[in-house]
Amino acid sequence: MRLKKNLVLRQIAGENIVVPIGKLSQLSPMMQITSSAVWLWNQMEKEEFTEDSLVEKVMEYFSEVTEEQARNDIHEFLELLDKNFMLDNGKPEPKIGTAKIKLTKEKADMLKKG
Repeated sequence: MRLKKNLVLRQIAGENIVVPIGKLSQLSPMMQITSSAVWLWNQMEKEEFTEDSLVEKVMEYFSEVTEEQARNDIHEFLELLDKNFMLDNGKPEPKIGTAKIKLTKEKADMLKKG
């Protein structure tokens, strides 16, 4: 998987903020992340990754973190990114625009009457 291309990491008022741009801004909110998450984000921007490859990188860089803690934190972070449509992981994005609703004749008549 990869991070979506229309995401930028900015420092705003001293806070690390992931900012969606373009069409993605209609699906995803801005998100504040910690300095540790910034390090992880930078690793994720470089190449495709898996949860296991990220755990490996965290274990190499942060010697005081246990594998269980790293795995739990990374899993939670990836779930948050996925929920906010920030991961390019093969799942379809919801369509942006108007919804098509199929009405029965009775319901359409009720709407016309007001």
